Amino acid sequence: MGSHKLKNCSILIATDDFALAFDLQDAFVEAGANVIYPVDTIEDTLDMIMSSVSIDGAVLGVNLQGEATFAAAEHLVRRQIPFVFLVGRNTSDLPDHFGHINRCEEPIVPADLSNMMESLILS
Repeated sequence: MGSHKLKNCSILIATDDFALAFDLQDAFVEAGANVIYPVDTIEDTLDMIMSSVSIDGAVLGVNLQGEATFAAAEHLVRRQIPFVFLVGRNTSDLPDHFGHINRCEEPIVPADLSNMMESLILS
């Protein structure tokens, strides 16, 4: 049974890898979080971030269906919402000003990412 340290925290998952999205959703629910329905396009991600939905943390793929998500990352930073980038093996494509943002590289272990998010939100 999970520790439920993320109880009542709302987590946005933005990835176009549906299998990973559902694995992450399971890990966050196990930790007690509420998962905002996984989104898989930059448009839907921006809509969620700009809406009135309360977001305590986010998992953001660097690319969603071939489109960079840096505009979404900028909005998360501006709203002071902690987030983690999901990155492939090549992280050199990230702009330098996102150097302070945590990254989770492949292969992604959902429980590890849940723990990382817990540290970001509860710190």
